[in-house]
Amino acid sequence: MRNPRLQIVVVGPVRPPHADSAHEYERRVNERVGLRVDEVASEPLQRGGDQVLRREAERVRRRVLEGAYVVALVPDGRAPASSEAFASWCSVRLDDPRPTVFLIGGAMGLDPEITRGADERLSLGPLTLPHQLARVVLVEQLFRALAAIAGHPYAH
Repeated sequence: MRNPRLQIVVVGPVRPPHADSAHEYERRVNERVGLRVDEVASEPLQRGGDQVLRREAERVRRRVLEGAYVVALVPDGRAPASSEAFASWCSVRLDDPRPTVFLIGGAMGLDPEITRGADERLSLGPLTLPHQLARVVLVEQLFRALAAIAGHPYAH
């Protein structure tokens, strides 16, 4: 197995109805550039917001590939202007020898500490998405970007 160029570290497993779509696009991305997906356990919400975010962040940090360029998916991050702009951004990231890691938080998002420590903060748009759907949107857009980079008609 080749070293992954992309990694997604996500809080919680993907479940139906999103699981099939997530796994299909993850397979497609992996075939093109190598993708590693690490799911970490979510924390029970009854523990309180600060505890939930802190404990989930500890689990996320342990899974991030060493030396990676870290991208936190957060609502107030920079949103690409278009899928074409995202493809251009991906092309730059793939030219970097470091793997690019995307962090997706759980039901409460990502701990502010882990977000501050990221190399970049990215948003999938102004709408609030459930974290499992955000995973599907991210991997579909990654596949679309890779298709565009390769000149494949899927991107149009």
